[in-house]
Order: sequence, then structure tokens, then C-alpha cells
Amino acid sequence: LWLLWAPAAALPSLPKVAKKLSTATGPSSDAVRHRSTGSTSVVGPVPVAVDTKHTNIDPRSDVQIANDRTFSKQAGSLYSLPTDRKEHNRLDFQHEIMRLLLDDSIYPNPDVVDNALTAEANPTPNIVDLGTGSGVWAMEMARKFPHSKVLACDIVLPEYPKESIPSNCCFEFLNINKDMEKLQPIFDVVHWRLVEPATVDSDLFFYDVARILRPGGIFIAVAGNPHLMKKVNDYQFAEGPPRLLHGHWDEVLGKNANFKDFKVQEFLLPSGPWEEGMTYKRREIAEMMNENYLRVVRGLTAGLRVHGKVTLDEIDKLEAGSLKEFRELPPGVHAYTKWVFATAVRTDLAWSARTQPWKIPGWFGPADYIIPPFSDEP
Repeated sequence: LWLLWAPAAALPSLPKVAKKLSTATGPSSDAVRHRSTGSTSVVGPVPVAVDTKHTNIDPRSDVQIANDRTFSKQAGSLYSLPTDRKEHNRLDFQHEIMRLLLDDSIYPNPDVVDNALTAEANPTPNIVDLGTGSGVWAMEMARKFPHSKVLACDIVLPEYPKESIPSNCCFEFLNINKDMEKLQPIFDVVHWRLVEPATVDSDLFFYDVARILRPGGIFIAVAGNPHLMKKVNDYQFAEGPPRLLHGHWDEVLGKNANFKDFKVQEFLLPSGPWEEGMTYKRREIAEMMNENYLRVVRGLTAGLRVHGKVTLDEIDKLEAGSLKEFRELPPGVHAYTKWVFATAVRTDLAWSARTQPWKIPGWFGPADYIIPPFSDEP
């Protein structure tokens, strides 16, 4: 299976300025209910406004609890992992793996991104994190660029005390599979990390991203696709066509006239510290990745118990066997994860809508969705 470990999100969107979400059951767009403190705090003006009548549901009523784990009802089988504090802690841990991979940066091509967000170049940049999960990336960006406004979106919001959220960061309950048309073209950076499996149509989503970016704005996309458990992989394919297209991002974005300067970095990482002659950094990343896998397996099997069409006995065997494999050193299976980090720049041309969907090549089969070849390989 590929890891559906993107921010807990069937995926978000973005708001217009100064308009409150009309809601019968949930909080307004400029207020976040911090359930850990029981307080409602205004975290500053939202950099965009959204009129989300059909998705503006109180996040507390959109979850289900099973086996002591919390899942999003709205995400359903699109996002198989839990959306609770334990999962958010794992996402924070994974965030640190990304930082190590990118040489102490939290986004690829830092020179390009930094130049677009400096106060000299842009006194009031707007940043949005789609599928924010734990919100760790959004809050770090708000602190790194205090002159910016950062919007963090997801269909399940993290729980933070008021004082821990930067004043220039706001959380919104939004679904990018349904609400992208409600977002305004005011963003300088759009961030989309490990949410591709929960994005129904990545090609269409890229057009939506281009529409909400200002000319010269930057789209940051991150994906990862290890093959962990065949049973889960089979289940995902049975649910519909695979949604992992990052093996074709260069072609998909290259044919999108709204973008230019597509750049990609690819990493192939072992599932544990079993390679010979590893550098200190690679060993550290491999050890952290191994711990991340162990946590993901528990989350995925918890999700199978809720969404899967697999017997409980099969799930128990799947979990025990997977955990055993990842704990064994040397392992019986030398598994790798492919990580893809990409950026694309919005052109100065007027936005153009998609005229026809991008078609997957006929030769591209299920196995290619797991670990497609690097871009420079035959």
C-alpha cells in the first residue's frame, strides 16, 4: 500500500477577506474553537474569505471514534489514517524528517520561496497550507515570516491553546475537493504536502491552485509513496482509480499553461538503517523513517477496522506481520520510500481553465503508482 499520511485531510481550501463563514452549527471563519482549553479565540483577519454553506460543519460533529482512535467522517476511505492528537504527533515527527531531507528547510528550493516572501519583496504575503494536518508547517511559516498571513486548512482541525498559535496564523475547516472555487486569487504561496491520495483529481486541483495564486506565486507540492501492505493496497485500488500522479507531475504541470519553472527533487529512502556504508545523516533519516512506519502501520490498521472490507482476523495478522518486518534488522524485505518535492511558479498570463482532463498513459499500471522510476531513468 502507499502511505496515506498526508495531513489529515480530505482536503481544504481558502477564504476571502473579512467575510465570516455562515454557520448554523460551527464557529465563524475568524475564530477557532480550541477544545483543549475550551476557549474561542480570534486569531486575526483571515487572508481570504469563503462562503462554505455545505462544508461549514462543526469539526467536532464530523468525526467518529473507533478503537480509541478518531477518524473524519467526511474523508471516509479517501483518507484512511486517524485524525487525532496521536496522529498529529506523528505528523510533527514526520515534519522533522522532511526538514532533515531538505537540509534544515521545510520547503524545497528555499532560495526561490524565500525571495518571494521577504518583506522587501512582499510586505504582506499570503500563504495557505492545504491539508494542514497538525498545522506544524503553517505555524512555523507564520513565525518565520511574521509579516505574512498564513491560512491552515483541513477537514479536521488540530487542537491548540490560544497562546500557542501565532497571531498571523488562522485555521479554517475547509475541503479542497469541494470548495476550491470559493477561494480568491490572493496567495503568494500554496503548500500541499502528502495530501495527494486524498485529492480526487490532482490535475484539476493544479488548475484550481493556479487560479488562487498571484502572478509569480509559488506552488509547493510534496508526495511520498512507500509500498507497505498489499492488503491495504488492494483495498485502495478496489475503491477507485489510484490518485498518486507524482510520477507524472513534470508532464501534468508542464502542460498546464498557468505554470512555469517546474523543479523537482526526488529521494529514495530505505525503510530502516540496514544499508551498508550509510552516512550519519542518511542513517538518522532511515531510523526516523522506520519509527514513522511503525506508527503509520498502527494508524492504517486502525483505519482498516473502520473503513476496510477486511476481516478483523486478517487485520490483526497484517498489523503483527508488518510491525515484525519493520522491527527486524536486517529486514526480510528491503523496502524503500520515494519522496518527491516540487515547486512551480504561476505565470503572468491570465488564468486558463482546464479544457480536458490529463490522461494517464496506457502503459502506466498499478505497480507504477507505488514507486515509479526516477525522472532520469528509462
